[in-house]
Amino acid sequence: MKIRDLEVQTYLFVLLGSTLFVDKSRDRLRPAINVFLKDQRRVAGYAWGAAALAYLYRQLGMATRVGSKSIFGCLTLLQTWIYEYFPLFCPSQILQAPDAPRASSWVCHRFAGGDDARQRLVQYRQMLDEMSGEDVSWTPYG
Repeated sequence: MKIRDLEVQTYLFVLLGSTLFVDKSRDRLRPAINVFLKDQRRVAGYAWGAAALAYLYRQLGMATRVGSKSIFGCLTLLQTWIYEYFPLFCPSQILQAPDAPRASSWVCHRFAGGDDARQRLVQYRQMLDEMSGEDVSWTPYG
């Protein structure tokens, strides 16, 4: 293997492991990813989005277990999905070029209560408790 190929493989390994396939350790990368990076000609043919979604679903399942205190995976994907289908939680949206990443079109804002994370959590839970069917966008794929 050439040095350049090894550098590209390492870069992709770190990139994917720290964005799409994040785990609880926060300081370790999943070696299983590396298997799919060995042949760089095939990397573009893999369904990385589907893999990230499957991994996120797995992490969501683990986060619902008793005693779990955190959630991992590609949370940008989860956050964007929430913005799309739960308008109550949706920040302002700016006009983007059609080929721009969907998640980059949201302008986040702060809720009343400032930076107090616990207060925001209480507000989110209250909003969820008070939601009705009309507060959800039921249209698939936007």
